[in-house]
Amino acid sequence: MLKRCATRLTRQLKPARHSTSSSTTTNANNESKPRLGIIGVPFSKGQGKEGVEKGPALLRQHGLVSLLEQVTYGSMEVHDYGDLKFEADPIAEVAPKYREMKNYGEFMGCNKALIRKVQQLLQENDQFLTIGGDHAIGFGSVAGHLQHTPNLSLVWVDAHADINLHNTSESGNIHGMPVSFLLKELRVFWQHANLERTAPVCLAADQLAYIGLRDIDPYEAYILNKLGIRAFAMDSVDKYGISKIIERTLDALKPQNKIHVSFDVDALDKSVTPCTGTAVCAGLTLREGISVVEALRDTNRVQGIDLVEVNPNLGTKHDVNTTVASSLEILKSICGYKRSGSFANIKTDLFETVKN
Repeated sequence: MLKRCATRLTRQLKPARHSTSSSTTTNANNESKPRLGIIGVPFSKGQGKEGVEKGPALLRQHGLVSLLEQVTYGSMEVHDYGDLKFEADPIAEVAPKYREMKNYGEFMGCNKALIRKVQQLLQENDQFLTIGGDHAIGFGSVAGHLQHTPNLSLVWVDAHADINLHNTSESGNIHGMPVSFLLKELRVFWQHANLERTAPVCLAADQLAYIGLRDIDPYEAYILNKLGIRAFAMDSVDKYGISKIIERTLDALKPQNKIHVSFDVDALDKSVTPCTGTAVCAGLTLREGISVVEALRDTNRVQGIDLVEVNPNLGTKHDVNTTVASSLEILKSICGYKRSGSFANIKTDLFETVKN
């Protein structure tokens, strides 16, 4: 089967405080503030380890919403829409072509609901944050974003490429496939998934960039090479340094495009995010991860953010606390916290007062 797949690929590939979703702002001052909408997606069927569905609740318990309100210095409204409601798609459950994929019906049901929800979030907010759950939700999050904002670039920060096809995955776990559902160049391999109705707007391969890769399946490597996708693995980070990788990533993205950042915590070294389902040694340091999201944030073009694969079932209490603390550092940095400090919302007449 793998030989047939290679032949086909070669032939067809081209180089704390919560707001409800119904909340509205009437105050003129509040209307002028940018808004961030948060949606939790407690989905775990993209892989086989229980516990990752607890990620959204865990981060909220550790003060996610209040933290993001604090780091934006009151300059941004943060609205938590709770957790996504979804059910398995009964039609997808019996799709004969994809029976080798595990939990395909649950995957499609969740992601169809997420596609709709993301469009609502962007109608009511300037940015959105999706909290997983496993990385299978990256399909719905980015696809919904594309429906609202077709001119979009995607930065996938991950130890894994997640670009397998249904017939190239050895495990059948769908959290290793979401990117392949999104790309225009791979749409031909999903002819039975009705994507032209579910997610009609595709992402171009030249607007996808990876950072942090270090565990790539053979067919994923083939696809990345065949499509010329910019994929900065950890050997490139070690060779050139994270600053150069960030520079090359930004150079690859169209300057007029909005940016979606999909961050899997296993992109970080497992010493700083031990509680994740597919941890891989020798990943990004926390400082490198923060540098990546800071640089993307400073473009003022980040419109969508995912953070996924936090699994509190996979470690000690210390491991859980370490993983949560690292995850919150990434989120607060991409949402506005500056290590160099900020003078937002302070009394700027301080020196005048002292002189007088």
